[in-house]
Amino acid sequence: MESPFPSRAELDPPEQTPHVCLLACSPHPDGSTDAAARLLEQALLSRGATVDRIRLREYAIHPCIGCGYCSAHPGHCVFDGDDVADLFRRMEHADSLILNIPVYFYGPPALLKGFIDRAQIFWEQRREGTRTPRRPAHAVLCAARTRGDRLFEANLLILRCFLDTLGFSLHEPLLLRGVERPTDLLHSQAIAQIERFGLEAAEQATRFYHE
Repeated sequence: MESPFPSRAELDPPEQTPHVCLLACSPHPDGSTDAAARLLEQALLSRGATVDRIRLREYAIHPCIGCGYCSAHPGHCVFDGDDVADLFRRMEHADSLILNIPVYFYGPPALLKGFIDRAQIFWEQRREGTRTPRRPAHAVLCAARTRGDRLFEANLLILRCFLDTLGFSLHEPLLLRGVERPTDLLHSQAIAQIERFGLEAAEQATRFYHE
């Protein structure tokens, strides 16, 4: 079965730099998750990556209702009129993906979960045997809590399923505790940690680009 979206070769003219899709997944403007995303973007740009920054809250995303439309109409969703198909196209365009996610009640925020559930369209294709290259994906999770052995567990399980369905492989995430406000990140240790993570993600995107 053919993909409902154009291939990367059809989307892209040849480029000399890797293309990274950076998703800020918080519903809260200018919070700690956005602050982490800005630091990551600076690190990526410093390595010459092309960055497609997406603030998920700025797009219309209708949650999946489990209606089975995409099963009966492969490659299509009953809510194709919202922004989700375009967002998935932009992710398909990327050599690498980075998600910046706040932890809400030990899980993802509702907006992100609604977007993730719309990947059912790809799950239906995968059940038919369609596979895509496994590109590198990365995640930065920001939690206000400082304790909890399983604080990030639900997010990571959901992310791995979601990214695998889209043809990405989740690399070791960056897990940040005690991050409630942007100022909690604006100290030398946190900045260095986030920038180092971004540089490593840029290197992996470069390697994938040249494979």
